Amino acid sequence: MRRNSLLCLLSIILIFHSAPLWGQEISALTTGQRLQHHFIKELDPEKMTIVFDEEPNENGYIRDMYMDIQGAIIGGVRIKSLSLRAMGVQLSPITTWGEEGPQVNYIMNIHAKGVICEDDINRNLLQKEFGDDDHWHNIQLDISPDGIYAKGYYLVRLLLKLDILIEIESRLKIVNQQQIWLDDYKVRVNRVDVPDFVTEKAVSQIQPLLDLSKFVFPLKLTSIAYDDTSITLSSAKEPEPFDGIIYRYEKESLNPIMCSAPERH
Repeated sequence: MRRNSLLCLLSIILIFHSAPLWGQEISALTTGQRLQHHFIKELDPEKMTIVFDEEPNENGYIRDMYMDIQGAIIGGVRIKSLSLRAMGVQLSPITTWGEEGPQVNYIMNIHAKGVICEDDINRNLLQKEFGDDDHWHNIQLDISPDGIYAKGYYLVRLLLKLDILIEIESRLKIVNQQQIWLDDYKVRVNRVDVPDFVTEKAVSQIQPLLDLSKFVFPLKLTSIAYDDTSITLSSAKEPEPFDGIIYRYEKESLNPIMCSAPERH
């Protein structure tokens, strides 16, 4: 029991101190806890559960793992939920894990499903200005079962400086299994005539709309589904949870890192 308390204390230190501990102290943690620490630091999730069929070995090999993540930040966008199952994962050897954490060398198979809400996309868009001299501002989108409606102001310099309202109706497509792009879109420009190359440049500056390649593991997304307020991204097969060694984390809990002992079911 004392050892479990020490492991939890060390995990908390690793998460909340800007300079992680590497050496004798971190060697007391299980490999699963060290990987948990890396995911928390990279994703800043609200909740996270990790399940291993067995602890990752010293060479960085994970035979089978499942993750259920809520409220993670990927590429600056909050992801409402993301679940994945990865099999045959080869990370860099544990002895090489420093402050940057492990490198992903190979994944035999990965299944994923994620839900992203329009409010979270809009929060990210409103904080950004896309482009250099000509750029977007106050851009936001609305998701419906029919696709995407986006509007925003585009500051362009032609003979004069113009701040034009652009509206876009679009579907989405997956590029490289990890990026979300506007596709088959229609563009309307209000109150002013501008050349087509201006609107094409404007659209190109917000592509990709979402970039999930910054996630720790390379996702293999194949489909997009729409509802009234969110999009759901899925791989060809949905991830299925399983019983195993379980590590839990909850950001808003009084004891955020629930690692007093890994659970085995």
